[in-house]
Amino acid sequence: MKNALGKFTVVILSLSLIVLFQLPSYGQEDISWQMEEFLDGYSDAFFNAEYKQAIDIIEGAIDLVENKFGKINPNVAALLNNLGALYKIERKYPEAESAYGKALDIYEQTLGFDNSYTAGVYMALGEIYQIRRKYKDAEDSFINAQKIMEKNFGSDSPNSSSALSDLGSLYKDRRKYAEAEAALTQALQTMSEGLGEGHPVLIKTLYNLGLLYEAEGKQQEAEQAYKYMWDIFKGNFTPEQPGIEGTMNKFESERDKLWSQKNEPIYKRVMDLNNIYIGPWHPDAPLILDKLPSFYVGQDRYAEAELYYEDIADLMFSNLGQEHPNIAKMLDNMSKFYKKMGNDDKARELKEKAQEVRTKKRF
Repeated sequence: MKNALGKFTVVILSLSLIVLFQLPSYGQEDISWQMEEFLDGYSDAFFNAEYKQAIDIIEGAIDLVENKFGKINPNVAALLNNLGALYKIERKYPEAESAYGKALDIYEQTLGFDNSYTAGVYMALGEIYQIRRKYKDAEDSFINAQKIMEKNFGSDSPNSSSALSDLGSLYKDRRKYAEAEAALTQALQTMSEGLGEGHPVLIKTLYNLGLLYEAEGKQQEAEQAYKYMWDIFKGNFTPEQPGIEGTMNKFESERDKLWSQKNEPIYKRVMDLNNIYIGPWHPDAPLILDKLPSFYVGQDRYAEAELYYEDIADLMFSNLGQEHPNIAKMLDNMSKFYKKMGNDDKARELKEKAQEVRTKKRF
């Protein structure tokens, strides 16, 4: 039986299972049920932050698919793409780069350079290059992704804007502030128009836009970006969402229907970790949610910061329970805040709670 977190996040999973093209089948009928079991366990492991377990599951699935179809097959590429995402979370960047590179080669050989799946790997690989400060490689990857997305969906589509947003983040890191602001603001506008102003896909772009404004000394604009980001997060990921059980049941029905379509290749039914929105379970969530209260601390606005920390704690506990690793990260952030405030007792209490979460055996 899935836990409460699995039930909540299954709604988000529905947004990540995309079917873009009617491509030939790759003969997966006789292993489809095994893959479904693999991916069900893998998604549970990911959303519960059991990343090493998720890596083991994906590696097992890769072996299964390679034995069936060979190493040069888009089903293999889809799994390698997720393996790269897991390595990124574990900060094993050379391994992530290798996995993404293999996925990219396979997609280009089997689906072609101009395919949107290829573009998705270019975006993921670009992020690894950016982290590793291989800026020229990162820029080339993001530009390739944007060109492919524009060819498939048009220049005004949210898909194309996601690649543009990544390019803006890269320019920010390289201190090309004018280019960064132009890219990020254009991406934000296009995604807002295409998906709605409250869509969670905007969170990452707003976070990078806030960082950019801070670097430029535009404090008011930075605060607005961070507040907008928090409003979206709070609006999308609360336990009070009406009809969530009905939404979950509808998704499970659609997922079962999707997996029953034997003519669809497995790679079309694999959840892409790179397309999952930043929600409470996301490994970057504690860092992103800490940004607004930290911004207020930097301006000596401690009362406002404390209120946001309290809201963040309510949201995270209500969605993740008491034992998720992101709870420990959140408590660490709050502990540092109270330490800075001079409330050593509160800081120590929160730090001890964070340690309990880390050491408690989870089932």
